[in-house]
Amino acid sequence: MAGPATEINTFADDPFSETLPTANPGQAATVTVPIATIANQRLRIAIRDPRPAPARYNPGTPGFRYWSASNALTRGINFWEELLPAGTTWSTINPMPVVLLESFPWLNAQYVRGSGLHFYSDRVRDGFPIYTAESPDVVRHELGHAVLDAIKPQVFNAASLEGAAFHEAFGDISAILCALQQESVRRSVIEETGGRLNTTSRLSRVAEQLGWAFRQRDHDSADRDALRNAANRFFYTRPDLLPPSAPARQLSNQPHSFSRVFTGAFLDALAGMFAISGAPHEQTLLTVSRNIGRLIVDAVLTSDVPINYFSQIAAAMIQADRARFAGRHTPVLTRAFTRRGILSVTSAASLRSAPIPAPAAPIPTTAMASFSMASPLAYEEEDVDESFRLGAGETPDLPKKAVSIGDLKIEVHAPNETPRLNVWPALIGTMAAVPLSERSESTIFVEGLIQRGELDRGAADSDGVSALMIASPTEIASPIPTKKTHYLAEEDGKLVLKRSHFNCTACGWRTSNRLLSCL
Repeated sequence: MAGPATEINTFADDPFSETLPTANPGQAATVTVPIATIANQRLRIAIRDPRPAPARYNPGTPGFRYWSASNALTRGINFWEELLPAGTTWSTINPMPVVLLESFPWLNAQYVRGSGLHFYSDRVRDGFPIYTAESPDVVRHELGHAVLDAIKPQVFNAASLEGAAFHEAFGDISAILCALQQESVRRSVIEETGGRLNTTSRLSRVAEQLGWAFRQRDHDSADRDALRNAANRFFYTRPDLLPPSAPARQLSNQPHSFSRVFTGAFLDALAGMFAISGAPHEQTLLTVSRNIGRLIVDAVLTSDVPINYFSQIAAAMIQADRARFAGRHTPVLTRAFTRRGILSVTSAASLRSAPIPAPAAPIPTTAMASFSMASPLAYEEEDVDESFRLGAGETPDLPKKAVSIGDLKIEVHAPNETPRLNVWPALIGTMAAVPLSERSESTIFVEGLIQRGELDRGAADSDGVSALMIASPTEIASPIPTKKTHYLAEEDGKLVLKRSHFNCTACGWRTSNRLLSCL
């Protein structure tokens, strides 16, 4: 029987998790859990902070922070690894480095491909301390970035509005699905929602404490009850027609803001799958959470990365359901994505005659991989994209294209592949009249980085655009306490846009001179 030496304290999902949201939440109760371990040697972590002896530490202490984050990461990895293809490894270093408390004061967390996960702390309102590593929601969101980068590394450097937004949506989806692996959370959510999972609840509210902290500095920078609430009603609008930033109550093409369209549809799909799966029992919810997790992994692995990435992922989830579950969930998946405009009605109907993938032959791998990992799907006469096996320094990128903004001429990794599935979002008005090209989308993507101050340009000239800094890979491998997520690298005498990291904070609206960045 587990004793004090093998049990630790943690929060189930967030330090400010509440059944009924309040303006000034109190600290949530901690839960005591056994220490978990990672069996898969290709998906290890290495926490760089000092390792205290395992014990039931109190929140706010280094011991609590260490074991709470370790628990969130370990159990999160154990959830995802059963859904990933055999041989999957990190696109960052393995074991993936994790720093729980960087010295720079900041309300943020980061996934840096060159150096793993980084968490920060800062004080807000009356000196109240916020440690982002103490929130399992935040930790599992960052883990989601690492998981997605492992299985589809081509998205990382893509100059794609929907690609960047999907990366953020996948992070929130990771937080939601990992939380559901706990029986206490499943029971609480079913009771709180009456079984209607796409209503606002502790499940839909991602990172309540961090959202509260941002609202103390700028009330428009986060949703009113969380950093982001997946129980939203946002409808798809082509991102190039949206502003580069906006208050949280509105939609913009800033990745965290626009991600809410897909995350909302995903929660609708989760709710629909649960509703048709029998009695609203917590074990049923556990099964559904794993089934929909498998579908989104299948979708990522079988999809290209075109400009309409949301539609491709949605359609690929539907086709994966036909392959994995004989179409059992197809009606509710279709309803979720068409009601949000991610799939047009015509596109959804066309999927009835579209190709359906099938399980591929097992991929030979080393004995280090877990035998519980899944066999990937593949379409007929197509090879499985084995990028998930490559690891640090070997990850592929999308092809390059030249873009120009004034006298700034650079190359970007642009989404130019012909979509495998001929599906599109619901396009109305000017969206339908003026199609978006890959080149114009990439230009708008770069313009958004400049407008939001997310492109590292060094000593810019008078117009603030032309004189951009050329960074070296060694500089980018270090933790970066800045909202600048992109830089320019020199390749074959040309400047190429690269991503250094994903930040983890608010939706990009800033009214003060305090540093507000984007989760």
